[in-house]
Amino acid sequence: MTTAATTTEKAGTANRSRRSRRREEILLALLNRISGDKAEDLVVRLLEAPETLEAVAREIGASPSVEALRKLGTTLDIMKSGRLEADYAYVGLPDEARACGFRQGFETFMRSRLGKRADSFALMFEHLDRHRDPLIIETGCLRVPNNWEGDGQSTFQFDWYAREKNGSVITIDINPDSVDSARRACSGVTQTILNDSVSALDMLSARMTGPAALIYLDSFDLDMKDPMPSAVHHALEIMAVRSLIGPGTLICVDDFNVPPLGPGGKGLIVDQFLHNIRAEVLYSGYQKLWRMPG
Repeated sequence: MTTAATTTEKAGTANRSRRSRRREEILLALLNRISGDKAEDLVVRLLEAPETLEAVAREIGASPSVEALRKLGTTLDIMKSGRLEADYAYVGLPDEARACGFRQGFETFMRSRLGKRADSFALMFEHLDRHRDPLIIETGCLRVPNNWEGDGQSTFQFDWYAREKNGSVITIDINPDSVDSARRACSGVTQTILNDSVSALDMLSARMTGPAALIYLDSFDLDMKDPMPSAVHHALEIMAVRSLIGPGTLICVDDFNVPPLGPGGKGLIVDQFLHNIRAEVLYSGYQKLWRMPG
């Protein structure tokens, strides 16, 4: 004989079963949406080898479906207009930095974060003060926000300086993620170019009148076991941008004296070229900084 309690228990079990099936359907539909209809295959893989969860997650994260969804989320209904503002928080600086002039901001908030690049950047900006309305051209832009010790956050520094000095910044990088970081960090005085730096510099040289106040070269990562490809690339950059280098132009190469490799690094060939044309060495350390004669 079926009691009321038994009937209620069966009804509860049936409801839980329906909710469970519904959850499974929803989760499979979501997994299909972000994996490109590969949900069944992925579930089978995970059931057979649960330890592959991290690898499966990375695979989904790199899928075209996720990329498309991300772009839809960041490009739909764009109706905002107006001047771009620098994002101090994005690069790890406190709100009070916004109220500072560049020099005070450099000494108070940035210099202590720069480590091995602190002295060379300080000297660089000191010499930039001699230029009116400075044009700063950079290869290899800010790529990881708040990575001051590792990368120097150079694009953000140049952007802040240029805003105060009525200048402009052009930064070039072949990696779209790095360009995205620079765009998020910087204001409207900074223009980003997604391209090979040699090609972009050649285009700028053909279409702009110089000279630039600063050419800052920090593209093509240095391979400690084989530094020559990076050195050759930076030499090609100097050749490509040659028409925008004039009397007083500052040239800086990052990753110059890198232990245990020693002096040279990214600037091995650039150093020889600038020595031969009698450029003045202003600083030589982790970075090397020159000023063109005249």
